[in-house]
Amino acid sequence: MDALLNAVDLKTVFLASLVEKFIPVLPSYILFPAVGAGASAIDDLVLRCVVAALGSIGGALGWYCVGVAIGEHRVRSLVKRYGKWMFLKTTLYEKMTASYRSNPFLITVLGQLVPTVRIFHALPAGVLRLPLGSFLLATALGAFGWISVLAGAGYAFYLHGWSVSAIGVGILAALATVECAGIVVVLALKRAKRTEA
Repeated sequence: MDALLNAVDLKTVFLASLVEKFIPVLPSYILFPAVGAGASAIDDLVLRCVVAALGSIGGALGWYCVGVAIGEHRVRSLVKRYGKWMFLKTTLYEKMTASYRSNPFLITVLGQLVPTVRIFHALPAGVLRLPLGSFLLATALGAFGWISVLAGAGYAFYLHGWSVSAIGVGILAALATVECAGIVVVLALKRAKRTEA
């Protein structure tokens, strides 16, 4: 496994990050810790995070262009017909589209921190023709943040003797715990508002 990790060069990191945006076979919470685990030192880790972020931005730009080229009605029709095969349900697409109408920059940054949303958020952004410059900047900030946390965790755990598969399982468990805690907090806040009303 060590030899395999060391064989992963920057070109492979870029391509894996790019492909991850189009073919969600290898989840980011496994891919990016593995990218970090393969780093030889901190400077190599930072460089890998930058290159992975560039690949992620490239993938987002691809989805953005698809949204612009195909247009709202055809995208909605394709999502309804084929979205389930790519883990993009119609309800998720509609929620992403609606969320962009309030604060597109912040939504784009935060969208990079949500595993499934980070893959497809650029599609409705392209359909809505959000300003490309600010969209790419927000994508870069969110992608670099997400990738750095996961790759940094992979690097740190690998130095402490964890295997790549154990790191992936551990990070998945941590993400699931955070998500469940978030849901509990949101439900509690909604209940408190109802009680006040």
